[in-house]
Amino acid sequence: MAKKLNLTARFSCLFLLLTFYASSLFADVNFVAWDKEGDQWLQQTSEHFSVNYLKVHQKDATQVLKIAEQVHQQLQPFFKVTLPQRTEIILLDSTDNLRGNASTLEYGEIRLLMSPPSNINNVEIEDDWIRLFLAHEYSYLLQMQLGQGTWRGLFISAEFTPELLLEGMAIYLEKNNHLKTDRLSSSNLNMQMRMQVFSGQLLDLEKVIIKNREWPLASTYIYGAYFINYLAKTYGEEKLLQFLENYSQSLFSYLRLNNETIRVYDKTFLTLWEEFRGYLNNEFNEEIQTLTANKVEGELLLTSPFIQAITNNEHGLLVNKVTGEDRHQIQQYQQGKWQVITATNQLRDMDSHPETGLMTTRYIDYVDGHQYNDIFLYKQGEWTRLSERKRFKNIRFMPDGKKILASRIVAGLSELWLLDINHDNAVYKPENAQRLWQGKRNMILGEFDIDPSGQFVVASLKHPLSEWKLAKFDLTERHWETMIEQNGHENSPKFLADGSLVFSANYTGISNIYHLDLAQSTLEQWTNVIGGAFQPLWQEGLGLVFQSYDQESYMIRHIEAPEVIARLPLSNLQRHEKPLVDIDNNITLSEPSPYSTWETIQPHSWLPVLYVDEIRSLVGLNTYGGDALGRHNYEAYALWDAQNQLASYMFEYRYDNRWSLAFLQDYKFINVGLEQTDHEYQISTNQTYVLQRNHLFSAWEDNLSLHAGASMSFESLYYQPEVELIPVNVDATSEATEVTMGLALTFDNQEFYLNVPAVGWGHYYDFTFEENILDSDFSGQKYQTQWRATWDLPGRVTILTRLAAGYASEDAKKYTLGGNNLKNEMSLFDRNSQAIRGYDDIAQLGQIYATQRFEVNTWLGRFERNWGLFPLGMGDIAGTFFVDSGSAWDVGGNYKPITGVGAQVQIEFKLGYNYLTDHSRLRLWHR
Repeated sequence: MAKKLNLTARFSCLFLLLTFYASSLFADVNFVAWDKEGDQWLQQTSEHFSVNYLKVHQKDATQVLKIAEQVHQQLQPFFKVTLPQRTEIILLDSTDNLRGNASTLEYGEIRLLMSPPSNINNVEIEDDWIRLFLAHEYSYLLQMQLGQGTWRGLFISAEFTPELLLEGMAIYLEKNNHLKTDRLSSSNLNMQMRMQVFSGQLLDLEKVIIKNREWPLASTYIYGAYFINYLAKTYGEEKLLQFLENYSQSLFSYLRLNNETIRVYDKTFLTLWEEFRGYLNNEFNEEIQTLTANKVEGELLLTSPFIQAITNNEHGLLVNKVTGEDRHQIQQYQQGKWQVITATNQLRDMDSHPETGLMTTRYIDYVDGHQYNDIFLYKQGEWTRLSERKRFKNIRFMPDGKKILASRIVAGLSELWLLDINHDNAVYKPENAQRLWQGKRNMILGEFDIDPSGQFVVASLKHPLSEWKLAKFDLTERHWETMIEQNGHENSPKFLADGSLVFSANYTGISNIYHLDLAQSTLEQWTNVIGGAFQPLWQEGLGLVFQSYDQESYMIRHIEAPEVIARLPLSNLQRHEKPLVDIDNNITLSEPSPYSTWETIQPHSWLPVLYVDEIRSLVGLNTYGGDALGRHNYEAYALWDAQNQLASYMFEYRYDNRWSLAFLQDYKFINVGLEQTDHEYQISTNQTYVLQRNHLFSAWEDNLSLHAGASMSFESLYYQPEVELIPVNVDATSEATEVTMGLALTFDNQEFYLNVPAVGWGHYYDFTFEENILDSDFSGQKYQTQWRATWDLPGRVTILTRLAAGYASEDAKKYTLGGNNLKNEMSLFDRNSQAIRGYDDIAQLGQIYATQRFEVNTWLGRFERNWGLFPLGMGDIAGTFFVDSGSAWDVGGNYKPITGVGAQVQIEFKLGYNYLTDHSRLRLWHR
């Protein structure tokens, strides 16, 4: 009979640097996009940097390399250290999602996207954005270098440095650039901290020293910037550097944070933090009191942790509602009620026309590594794709609805296009696509709108050495003309029916909504908020609608009849000269040469591992590595089981996300005791080799993919205890070799949300076929399929349903049912077992299996706190109620289901300030 798993609580420990972190990093390697025809990767070096780039970007790469050397000259005098190897810069133009990042690997790496920031709510102050981004990321690497030359450097140099310090130092040192355009001077960062003070709930150190998912979402970034600036202003840069050096050079730095604070500042870290919070209150309170006394912010319509894409039509306000808890939806607000129009995913912009329909742009992740925006049309309940890989982000209908104006950034250059659409089948016509304008380097096109006559465009435009300004683009003459000579980062313009304009600007240092009457040449202020006001439009019945940054979230507000708060002159420009730093052409550069994998392929870290449960005590070492482009990656570990005197090994190599080759040797423990309280384990050794080629073919936005694989496994008996009777499902003399090749078809459109445990919504389906080949102890074919569906319920609750089935021909290896290994169910090849939680690993055996699963997953609570300064914190708590059921049988046999019912609680622990690991406590039973 089937044996019940004797498990009421399971204890496991992963100690020190967490192999789980290395494995997750390896699994999500940030590889560069697949090469297109004619692509050629080159590299060019200077004294301290090596830039890797596609040949077509040679001019940009040379410029980046020279700027990087100047950044080194800017920052090195502060840190007084130099990296022992050149920092690798990877120059990319494969994504429309602005992102720059530095690695924490043993060699420095910076990934720099060629697209400049086009949304001023992110980074609105750059005049030389490449220089600023390089300085920010390079400061990370120099901070990490402070820990080199010590015992700490044997492992990863800065994995346990709180992001509060890393981000804070990076932002603080931006002030050292010659342009003096640091983010501490930005109205956006000032807004976020002002609203923290206004809330009356400045975060405790225990909250902000770890990454968290509470408002504000970038708390480590915001508080880090102001905290480091406070330390430097109050105690001086010399003490700040001394503190960083002492902390970074400590072997167990995460245990020495408070000690080093006392040593340098003669105060505990918590004391410094309380002083810092008092400083913030003093800095902002007077301004907040003035703003509160004169606030004009309207009535609330909607709250969200994210800024929303919004538009309007004759039926009401349209909002792409993103809550972080439920599936994204376009909803319409009409007569005081919200009505769901359609579900969406990764929507960027939208516009509506009464005849043509609702047009949007969406961000699509392709399996080849490209991440592009494209245009979609929603009409009469159906979506139609209008472009493919064209990278258009912002879109607006021309007044007749037959043409579209669309903007994009390619290779760092802004472009404005005029596109035709066909009303019958709404197909994008590339032969009728016309580029109206292309900007020069550092000339950036932001959001825009078309005047009701269709004669001109008004856009937020940024020239080099200038703030964002509203500019008018004549669609016939095709030239830009500045409209307002004020400094105020003007953005998100929107026309009213009478031809006047509303937009957001921070003329007073705080972003508010302004109204520009083009006919009368008058500029009026319509809001006076405490935080910031953005994305205005006019909706009949609601009046002025805008989004505000508040103390707990973004909010969509409206003012039915705006009143003039102030009138401003159209020209009151106070120029602040910021001469662009000349690129030093005397910097010595090498000649370009073909990219070499071998220069960066060495192991990146060595991680000790300790794992303990009721039958094993493992100690070992893990390492992983890869090249600068993220194409060649490997991971290996070696573990010794001190309790059973056994060794386990694993090695895996991947070529981007297409090829993988893996070898694994481990041991399977099967309890063959007659009674539930008996613990007599049969031990079998397993050696497995798997070669897999993914994404041979992809379709449907790359949700559908075809894969191929081959596997070879060797299983043999290692140890057999002396017992009176062995259960029927265990073969004490089993030794077998299986060699298979196969194909797998997968479909995956699963979505993940900020505040929902695991999958938030979506479907996963696969069908696999494997054939036994070569000198194998088995023959014949194996067919398997599964369908997983996750249903989004209101709030942070989901339901998971899973159906799976498999068939193996008479001489093929049989399937097993039982155990808790859910991971094996997701393997495409060599998938020989199905989990039934509550049972031993081999509760049933057969040629055919059918299983079902029902789960309710729910978020139970959130701590998001660290334990003082000790490197241990807690994140979310989630719960799962599940029912696993199924049966395995041979041909001619019968379906005899076994069922496991249980509940599981998952607790997120945050170790070393930065890394998550789940600990699950199980309560299992079956009937």
